[in-house]
Amino acid sequence: MRTDLAEFWRIVEEASVVKVDGTGQYYLVRHPELGWRLYQRGIEAAFLLAREEEALFWAPEFRVTLPEVERS
Repeated sequence: MRTDLAEFWRIVEEASVVKVDGTGQYYLVRHPELGWRLYQRGIEAAFLLAREEEALFWAPEFRVTLPEVERS
């Protein structure tokens, strides 16, 4: 799904967790309302690649590290 860059940057800014690959092209974000999202950032737009559990599953395939899990 294509996302306008202004909307993408708003989502990133509001996210509680943001993980980015080494190239700055792939973003794993956890937004308070949208949940987990995996995006590919392009020149003119960003593309939603996966949501929720699928985003966490696919993130390592795009060399985006997963967030640390807090253990009690």
